[in-house]
Amino acid sequence: MLNVIAVDPAPAKESTVFDGRALTSLPAQRLSTLLAGCRGHPSTLVCWDAPLTGPTDPSDPGVASNDFSQRRIEPFFSRSVSGFKAPAGISVMPYCGCPHWAISRALLGLPRVGPWDVAEDDLPFSLLSSDLPPEQEGHFIVEVHPAVAAWLWCKVDRPRKASWKYKTDRKVLLEMWEIVRAKLPGEARTREPKDDDEFDALVAYGLGVCWLKRDGTVGLLGNRAAGAFLVPTSAALSRAYARFGDVDARPPIPPLQRTGIAVRVRSQKVAWGT
Repeated sequence: MLNVIAVDPAPAKESTVFDGRALTSLPAQRLSTLLAGCRGHPSTLVCWDAPLTGPTDPSDPGVASNDFSQRRIEPFFSRSVSGFKAPAGISVMPYCGCPHWAISRALLGLPRVGPWDVAEDDLPFSLLSSDLPPEQEGHFIVEVHPAVAAWLWCKVDRPRKASWKYKTDRKVLLEMWEIVRAKLPGEARTREPKDDDEFDALVAYGLGVCWLKRDGTVGLLGNRAAGAFLVPTSAALSRAYARFGDVDARPPIPPLQRTGIAVRVRSQKVAWGT
């Protein structure tokens, strides 16, 4: 099986890494060395806790509304109409507002956002964005959202009005960990996270290992165009996401016609393109 590395990247404070053996904190400047080491291994899956996709079509950004702000998977977990709106404490930000942006771009070349980016074949890791775990050797990367995954695992077993602010309340973190750890592979469940960063790294690692096992407990929700990350699987979640795709359908923006387009600049009408 692929060697799994979970990374909770942080651009300002130390990032947290779990490789199945040790939890490690690294300054952002040393993550490049870690990733280079991953490429030295014959076959590696990096579970990256930050957005790895952006516009619907990076070769033609702007063809869909919200291309430069959020992906479809984010409003699914932040709007009540989906039936899976995450509670306070489980943050689902638009991809453009995530502070990991700079570090992900610098170290991975992801997310690709426009036609001037490096071609996918030249990136250090192959991005996985369909629910098909790799079977061959290689260097792969997949997006994870540990907070959403932990909430999905815990929501049935915790009181309806329970707090989910595990990032600021250790009591909540430990309550959630007692539920989550039973879902994780042995390498992760034996730990007790000292903070939310370790919690996220352990959950991220467990998501990757369970997905590779193809045991049906974890799947990749979404796709390259809509955004995709690993989540615990359920029939209800799959049905709701399929329905939400229809509710949230965003028509493509028609391309500008180069002939006869007019714009108004300071109340003066100016035409171009002949």
